[in-house]
Parts: sequence; structure tokens; C-alpha cells
Amino acid sequence: MRAGIRGTIEDKDDEYDLSSKGFDDPDSFDDMDVEEVGIDLLTRSGNVDEFCEASTSGNVARSLDQFTTVGKPRDGMEFESKEAAYYFYREYARSVGFGITIKASRRSKRSGKFIDVKIACSRFGTKREISAAINPRSCPKTGCKAGLHMKRKEDEKWVIYSFVKEHNHEICPDDLYISIRGKNKPAGALAKPKKGLQLAIEKEDFKLLLEHFMDMQDKQPGFFYAVDFNSENHVRNVFWLDAKAKHDYCSFSDVVLFDTFYVRSRYRIPFAPFIGVSHHCQYVLLGCVLIGEESESTYSWIFRTWLKAVGGHAPGVMITDQDQLLSDIVVEVFPSARHCFCLWSVLSKIPEMLNPFVSQDDGFVESFRNCVHSSWTDEQFERRWSNIISKFELDENEWLQLLFRDRKKWVPLYFHGICLAGLSGPERPASVAAHFDHYMNSEATFKDFFELYGQFLQYRSDVEAKDDLESQSKQPTVKSSLAFEKQLSLIYTDAAFKKFQAQVPGVVSCQLRKEREDGTTAIFRVEDFEERQNLSVALNKELLDVCCSCHLFEYQGFLCKHAILVLQNSDVSCIPSQYILKRWSKRCNNIEGKKEKCVAIHNRMARFDDLCRRFVKLGEVASLSDEAYKTALTLLEETKKHCVNDSPKFPSEQDKLMTGGSIGLEGEEVAEKSDGLSSV
Repeated sequence: MRAGIRGTIEDKDDEYDLSSKGFDDPDSFDDMDVEEVGIDLLTRSGNVDEFCEASTSGNVARSLDQFTTVGKPRDGMEFESKEAAYYFYREYARSVGFGITIKASRRSKRSGKFIDVKIACSRFGTKREISAAINPRSCPKTGCKAGLHMKRKEDEKWVIYSFVKEHNHEICPDDLYISIRGKNKPAGALAKPKKGLQLAIEKEDFKLLLEHFMDMQDKQPGFFYAVDFNSENHVRNVFWLDAKAKHDYCSFSDVVLFDTFYVRSRYRIPFAPFIGVSHHCQYVLLGCVLIGEESESTYSWIFRTWLKAVGGHAPGVMITDQDQLLSDIVVEVFPSARHCFCLWSVLSKIPEMLNPFVSQDDGFVESFRNCVHSSWTDEQFERRWSNIISKFELDENEWLQLLFRDRKKWVPLYFHGICLAGLSGPERPASVAAHFDHYMNSEATFKDFFELYGQFLQYRSDVEAKDDLESQSKQPTVKSSLAFEKQLSLIYTDAAFKKFQAQVPGVVSCQLRKEREDGTTAIFRVEDFEERQNLSVALNKELLDVCCSCHLFEYQGFLCKHAILVLQNSDVSCIPSQYILKRWSKRCNNIEGKKEKCVAIHNRMARFDDLCRRFVKLGEVASLSDEAYKTALTLLEETKKHCVNDSPKFPSEQDKLMTGGSIGLEGEEVAEKSDGLSSV
């Protein structure tokens, strides 16, 4: 029985003295939320200094520097919060070199607050080893008893009830690495610090890459690439963009996703694409990067290089992971762009950033999602957020503080007036990343990667040609008498129209009730029996501005069935123009449909690049049939003869200087800026 620790600890229904209870047995708790969760010891640093206090005699230690002078954890050491105790033990484990795991935690049934937490060495317990495992653990379970057991006192402070220093195994570096990066990381990875792309791309691979780029420049005039070297002349990052991507960006630059999923998931080839959505609701590549290191200089170089490659015109909306480094650089490089966080990226970080203080079973995720998706006003969101922070004792969590500060970048409530075109959503399977997963392999070599990349480009080309042909030759089938459906069938591509059309049958499953009217704005309550939801829809009758709490238009770019019902019952005969997006129209990616004007371009390189962009679209259309192909060839030959006769025999000195080297976009002037989200 333990003695010598004074004070009381809050139990389930009352308080009890530590010295009168037998808590020596680490397995004596039968009311625990038992977990085995790997804790990130390096990335979840937290600002411990601001709130961490420890003392064995009432003297307060204000920083981790003082903790190091105190030494290792000791029984009876007090802390102002569980976070402070956890971060202290985390730093101790890091200094020794072992991984830690939250073994168990317990809440009071009376108050719902945490009263007990056990942290163990990552080798605690036993685990049956499977001999046929492909990647067996290099550091197996050994039943190690090393760990820390902390409890909350009546005065809200936390005390180390027991500390076990001794391990029953040798300290293994991979324990720490696995705890930081996850159990699926290969053993020995800690001993191989990454330097640029040299671990992913060998010298022969880089030679192959450059040969590929030069070959692409021969085949695709207008192909752009750039290589970033570090101070040791190692390849740090590689960027490339083909002529088709440059052309697509002119039409679909309203919203762009910079996807670092494969980089942060530690794929062997750290591929990060810039992604847009075509008028056929298909994902298109708008630039590609191989990232050797995640740093401020890397992302600054990537964004500036990409901006140069696409002609200097920033996207309307830029979507990235929730990351402070990316946020700062997006603001710096794209000051006119609206920056948004990818929602599923935010949600996927909850286990990493909030363990060990929330779990799958305590209702946090459900409360968090309800706060994010169901809040209708600023006040409602802030009230629900405050309740979550208070209920789960997360006042000191810096990640949640940053999320709240940046709420306008990821909470749907604040997305009114923009469209994410399906590039961000709450689930990864519905996101763009899943679209590329069929062509990505976490262990693929560089050679394998480029073969898969080529297959993807071919697949996308075939699909787009098929979609273009169908949109030109087929008229979508209208299935109802709704005037809205007929209206969009004449404007949208087949794929985009079907996205809208899918909402129409659900209108009959909704029941409408006007709740109140405030000046020109009416608020409706829509009961959706099909989805079993109650939603709010606001309609400004003068501006015909409609907003639904399901946020389908903001997420996908199509009016939802709830908004359709409200418009229909408000005697609106056609869809307001602001909800008919050019990006979904049949002629969106068509040069003729854009009615581009020929402007004077005095730079030879700019003229060359502009012609390449137009010829790419000509190639897409002319390749649809043999007859169109022959017609295009004939016209090109005739045009070439005229151009030869009209061109000067000798280029100017300025033009001579522009012919050498790889193709760039210095001084490029673009005839027409992309329209973004304006109406048809």
C-alpha cells in the first residue's frame, strides 16, 4: 500500500484518501477507458512553459528548463493540469529515447472530468506475434512496466501517484520513431535523415527525369519545369507543368487544391499535385511537384514557381492542409486568393492532436462535427465551440486555439459566396485524393511512379475526350417538369447537369415552413424526411440570394434540394444567375466559346506560349474524329504558309535571346483573365 502522498483524489462518486486505497496494482482499475494510442513526442510540442507547474514541496517550477534541473519524474510531484504532467513526462521519455502510450484514462461519473491517467512505455503488455507478418515489429511488446500514473486532487491539481523508471528491455530508437510517426513505418528509418530528394531519387532516376522533361518539351511546346537545389547542390524539389495543365488553369483557376497527402503520409515518392475540377466534374492536374523537404523556403519556391508557370494569375480559392506554415506562405504569394483548409484534413488530425484527452467513445467527435456542420450563425458556432472546450477540458490545447482563430478558413458557415467544386469535404473517400489512389503506391520506385503517372494522364485524356464528345452530341434527358431542370440542361455539361439533377427527386421528400421574416430576408425551416434532417434556408427576396445550412452549393457548386424548394415556393421562375456557374458550362473550356480577343503581344516567348495553349485545345477537338483531324491538318499547313510569308526573314536581337534554354514564362501577357465564379 502506498503512503506518503497527502491530499485527496476525486473518485467516481465521492472523494477518497490515497493512503487508504490500494492502488499499487496497475491493473486494479475496472472502470477505465483503456486505449493503446501512439503519442507523437516531437510534433505535439505544445506551449508547456505557459501553464506547466511542478513541485514536491510547494515551490513552483515555471519552465521545462527547471524541470531538467529537478531531474526525472518523482512520486508526489504536482502539476497545475494533466497537460502539464503529460508534456513533462513526454519530454523525459524523449530525452531517454523511448516511446510512450496512453495505457488508460478514467473520468468522474459525477462531473465527467478526467481524474486518472496512466502513461506507459510503448512496449507495455503482450502481443501475439504472427510469424507470417510481412513487416514484423522490430521492437516487440515485452510487458514493460515502466510508466507514470497520475491522479487529480480535490484542488484540481494533478499529482504523480507512481513512477516506474526501470525498463525490462534495451532502449530501441525505433520505439521512439514508431511512437512519433506510426506503427507502419519501416524499422531503421530514424537513422536515415532525409536530405532533399536524394533518398527518393537516385542519380540515375534524376537523369531519367530530366530526359523525360526534355522529351516532353519536344512533344509539347509550352511544357514547363524547374528544379530547386539546396546549398549542397542536392536536388530539393522538382516542379513541372504540361501545356494542357496550363490551358486548363485558364478555365478552372477559380478553385485549386494543393494536395500534400502523399508527402505527409510518407510515400516513397513525395508527390504533391495542384488539382482543379473540370466542367465535366473530373479532377485535372494543374501542376506537379516532388517535395524533398517541408520547409518555408520549399513551399515559397513551389508556390512562386507554379504562379510563374500559370502566367502570374493567382487562383480564386486555394485549398491546403491545415498548417500554419502553408497559411503564411499562401497569404504572401497569393494575397488576392481566398485560403481554405481541406476539411477532411482537419478532421483527420483529431486523434493525433487531441489524444490522450479525448477518445472515440466519449462523444467528442460527434459534438465536434455537429458544431462544424450544423451551426447557422456566428453566435451559434461560438457557443457550441465553447461548450465543447469546457466539457472536454481542452482550454489549453493550442491546436484547437489555432483552429478557432482560423475558423473562417474551414468552417462551412463562413463559405457563403464561394464554391469549392468538390475539392474539400468531410470524408477522404469523397475527396480528390481518393481519385489518384488507384495510380499511387506508397512503396513505388521512381520508375514505377512515372509509369503510373503516365497511365493516369492517358486515362484522363481518354475520359475527357469521351465527355467532350458526349456533351457535343447528346442532349441531357429532363426527368421532371421543374423549370430549373430544363434551364440547366441547356447550359451545363452532361456530368454537371446530372449532379444538379440528382437533387430534384429529393424535393418532394422535404417539407417547408417559414419561421420568420427579417426585412427582405425570410428564414425557412426545411424538414428533410429522406435524410432525416432539419435544415435552415435563408432567402433574400430582393437579391434572390439563398443559403442552406447543408452548404451543398459551397461544397459542390450545385443548388441543393432544400434551396430549390424554397425558390420554387417563393415563385422564382428560374435559377438566379449567381447560382449558374460558368465552370460547369459546355463551352467553359472552349476557346471559341470564350470569345478571346487577340491582343498585341510584343514578346516572342509570350506569343509562343499563347499559341501553344490554343493549339492544345485544337488538338483535343480535332482528335475526336478522323475527318476533324484531316481538316485541322489542312488548315494548319495553309496557316503555316501564310505565317512564313508574313514573318521577318531575320529575328530581332531580343527574339534571339528568347530562343535558348528551357521554356519559361518571363514577361508573359495573358489575353483574358479566368472568370472564376461569375455567372453565365
